[in-house]
Amino acid sequence: MRMPQLGLIDFSYIILICFSSSVCEDVLMDFDGLVAAQTSLGTAAIIVMNKQTDVVKAIARLIMFYKHESCGQCTPCREGINWMNKMMYRFVDGNAKPAEIDMLWELSKQIEGHTICALGDGAAWPVQGLIRHFRPELEARMEKYHQQKAALKN
Repeated sequence: MRMPQLGLIDFSYIILICFSSSVCEDVLMDFDGLVAAQTSLGTAAIIVMNKQTDVVKAIARLIMFYKHESCGQCTPCREGINWMNKMMYRFVDGNAKPAEIDMLWELSKQIEGHTICALGDGAAWPVQGLIRHFRPELEARMEKYHQQKAALKN
């Protein structure tokens, strides 16, 4: 039986994500095919997530790992990953505004390519993949959170 697949994460030193099931089902697991899908094979160590996985929470946990692993030497990594971590955990609950999705995207772009080592890139790319492929999920969480908050006030 084939498990419905939500996405996969390539756990090379630098992490890129192939999220949408349409991409994951059609892409060849070779270096050229994955580069064309805006991801990579890296060391070929991967985590596959099925549709039961809370992908927002999974990426938030991944960013927490990067926050912990940052040596703190360069500002984009030290400060940027800390802010991405705070924002991602708010996104898990839905306690954010849709405009913050774009803020998170811009933050990830300010980290990417601006650090001494590749750790900053490794933290930025999963967030970019999440936004690129799961923006509707983020927006739906935010809407649900704010509806529940409004209902409690009434």
